[in-house]
Amino acid sequence: MNSACKVTIYCTAYNHEAYIRDALDGFLAQKTDFPYEVLVTDDASSDGTSAILREYQEKYPEVIRFFHQEKNLFSQGINIYETVMYPNTRGMYVAYCEGDDYWTDPDKLQRQAAFLDAHPEYSACVHNSTVHYCRGEKADELLLPPSGDRDVPFSVIIQGMNRCFHTSSVLGRAEFLCNPPDFQRVAFSYGFTDYALSLWLSLNGKIRFLDTPMSVYRVNSNPASWSSGRDDAYGKKTAFVTGEIEMMKTLLPHLDRQQRSLTEEEILKREYELLYLCGKVEEMVRPPYDVLFRREALPFRFKIWLKRRFPALHALYRSKRGYKEE
Repeated sequence: MNSACKVTIYCTAYNHEAYIRDALDGFLAQKTDFPYEVLVTDDASSDGTSAILREYQEKYPEVIRFFHQEKNLFSQGINIYETVMYPNTRGMYVAYCEGDDYWTDPDKLQRQAAFLDAHPEYSACVHNSTVHYCRGEKADELLLPPSGDRDVPFSVIIQGMNRCFHTSSVLGRAEFLCNPPDFQRVAFSYGFTDYALSLWLSLNGKIRFLDTPMSVYRVNSNPASWSSGRDDAYGKKTAFVTGEIEMMKTLLPHLDRQQRSLTEEEILKREYELLYLCGKVEEMVRPPYDVLFRREALPFRFKIWLKRRFPALHALYRSKRGYKEE
């Protein structure tokens, strides 16, 4: 780390030509009493993203450090954070913002860094975000309803990122973020890291949530974005849930008794969800998943009864929808 640079901002971009200026302008608009840097990578975009990044680097060389990839690293299973970001980090704190998201408050970094400076027992400071649906399917909305500044416990984070904060809000201590655990590498192998990153931070200190929206999370920004098709694409959804299960199983040895119990409950829920996605309705009503099934609303339980009662029709339906049987 370099005492002359307090915060390192990580920005990963891929085909973000339409959005990357918003991200960069949000970084450059920050009003701080300390120096910060932006590490931005373009993972071999096929649009004009790299040209824009070069333009900004030439204009702001003292702030922006641009790393262009000639071949797409993600498709090769190469973790761009471990190969590019971590080795080049100079700051004592790390902030995140992908190229299709952006920051909206020029005091964001100053407020978060001041909190961490004053509270060494905290591993990170996060905040609320605005969710913007790029296809116009919904109006903009807050990620979390207003409920005041507060700490975010492990018990909330283990339930999933949609319940606690968005990655674009994270400012965390580099000593933890640049030394990822084994379960974060498992998560990366399934195409996600934010969930594991947040759990790792919660195991290394407290996390403070500022109930002020200071970033925008774009949903369905382009076909390559994580949010695009996640909820309606069968293969993407099953892979994600499988990854969550494997990540949490690898997480278990890091936990105390209470955390382990909470995580085992979440594993059971994900396994139950995976059974439903894979059409294994008979297993859903058997132990240990029967306790979850009994909590379901009556219409859902009736739907499962129909699938069990008419397995041939159920199989035909899944075949027509292109679902794979496992």
